[in-house]
Amino acid sequence: MGTYKITNITNLAGKRDLKFNSILDIEYVDNMMKKSISVKPGDSIYLTIASLPLSVHRLRVKNLITVNEVGASELAAMQKVEKPKAVADKPKVAKKPVVEAEKVETPKKSKSVKKETDE
Repeated sequence: MGTYKITNITNLAGKRDLKFNSILDIEYVDNMMKKSISVKPGDSIYLTIASLPLSVHRLRVKNLITVNEVGASELAAMQKVEKPKAVADKPKVAKKPVVEAEKVETPKKSKSVKKETDE
């Protein structure tokens, strides 16, 4: 069994082309079940199958898709997803409760107001 990378290249066709930016259907047989995959313009899919199906050959002859055979090591490297590093939590510091201190009243200074008198 081989693994194939199938890429829809209809987005690269001329804008007056009938198949410009079209979604392509690829039909194949998997375990005695007929399956179909839709491939959007510019997207790629990986298909592991013994031989390429006839629908893929038709689309490749019409120059609507590209097909590349992918090795096992390349496929494993593409599937490997880097896990995000765990964010180190800041150590939690216990906050001391705020205690209301006894308020000491200070004597207020009286403001002296000078009154101007007209003489």
